[in-house]
Amino acid sequence: MTFLKKLMTGQVALWCTFWLIGIPLALIWDVSGACMVVGCGIEEPTTGAILLALFALSSIAIPFVSVGLWRSASKYPRKTWLQTLLAIGAKLCAVVSGLVALTGLAVLLYIGFYIFINPMLDHT
Repeated sequence: MTFLKKLMTGQVALWCTFWLIGIPLALIWDVSGACMVVGCGIEEPTTGAILLALFALSSIAIPFVSVGLWRSASKYPRKTWLQTLLAIGAKLCAVVSGLVALTGLAVLLYIGFYIFINPMLDHT
């Protein structure tokens, strides 16, 4: 729990937050989402469920990591123009990835509503 607290307050180094947490999480989100869209692995129900769960969990985790990335970039030293550029780029990446992940989560909720809840409401 201490690591998550440090991550959310921006006390984890920017390189660690970006390269060791953010990029692998984004790759999981990208690969699982692309497999669902293209249809690779969806033929088997267990594989499809795993891909859907990975996509859903990463869609929930990415906005939290984006907040930590933003705060870590805010604490990054800006002594040279390159450091300032890196901090601004990290903040831009945090905003874009957070919004895209929230959009993916909204799509999952929309699909879940029309698959599970809407049919139950039509039968009553």
